[in-house]
Amino acid sequence: MQRTRIEKHESLIHQVISEYLIKKGKGFLKNEFITIMGIKLSSDLSIALIFVSVLNQDKNEFVEKLLNSKKYDVKHYLSKSIGRKIRKIPEIKFIIDNHRDWTRKNSPYE
Repeated sequence: MQRTRIEKHESLIHQVISEYLIKKGKGFLKNEFITIMGIKLSSDLSIALIFVSVLNQDKNEFVEKLLNSKKYDVKHYLSKSIGRKIRKIPEIKFIIDNHRDWTRKNSPYE
């Protein structure tokens, strides 16, 4: 029961943050192409880790700092969008997902 509740919240937060990045991300992300790879909520729903992949790998640190500087705006957007559906809006932390790099480095086929 608890796990399905967390998964529903993760899905809802994923949708709203994607919407935020589409609407408002053009202004601060410029030409960077990013993808939300997943969201992991803590069991008490107080922290949301948002895993992001950046197309231009050279700008990983730049994009991570930029997104983390906007986390309060994202949290405010979340509270306006889904504040009535979720009792507590979680703290946001953006993390660059380097899984693609790890896979490329450790692939036996390259």
